[in-house]
Amino acid sequence: MTTRRAEANNRLDTIIDAGARCFAKAGYDATTMRDIAALTGILPGSIYYHFKSKEDLFVAVHDAAIERICRGVTRAIKPGAEPWARLEQAASGYLDSMLGNDAMYAALIVMEFPRRRSQPLRSKLIAQRDRFERLFVDIIEDLPLKETVDRRYWRLALMGMLAWTHVWYRSNGDSPKVIAQKLVELLRDQTGA
Repeated sequence: MTTRRAEANNRLDTIIDAGARCFAKAGYDATTMRDIAALTGILPGSIYYHFKSKEDLFVAVHDAAIERICRGVTRAIKPGAEPWARLEQAASGYLDSMLGNDAMYAALIVMEFPRRRSQPLRSKLIAQRDRFERLFVDIIEDLPLKETVDRRYWRLALMGMLAWTHVWYRSNGDSPKVIAQKLVELLRDQTGA
């Protein structure tokens, strides 16, 4: 990789990281490109070289957040584990990402996604979110659940419980792994599986 390309990639990473910080702290609506520029030390006009709008930058930050969480989930899953163990591992990987080093990025997904956005923006965010949720769809399809259990609603219940930990989690309480185990166990017990 050329030095020039490496510098451009570093600058892009710096802008995305600053965007994540600003969006997580103040929200999308209250964040300006000037706020992001100030955090990076880059001139505001220079950010537009990489992103034509704040919306485009937000999509890039959201995508980076999804990518970080997907990596955390896939890293946590042990090949060959049985379905319930894989689900606990995936849930633990998700919570580790969301509550650990990537908490700033995860906050952006949890707090900003539900807000009303333009349909084109919403469609892009949904496509990114679906890429992440597909990891759980595949695992849940392998679970030995009763035929009467609607797997879609079961997955949505689990995903909602996992996402909401961002709001109530305390670092001096149970670890992300323990929380993941307890939440999966809670749903498992309700289905009689």
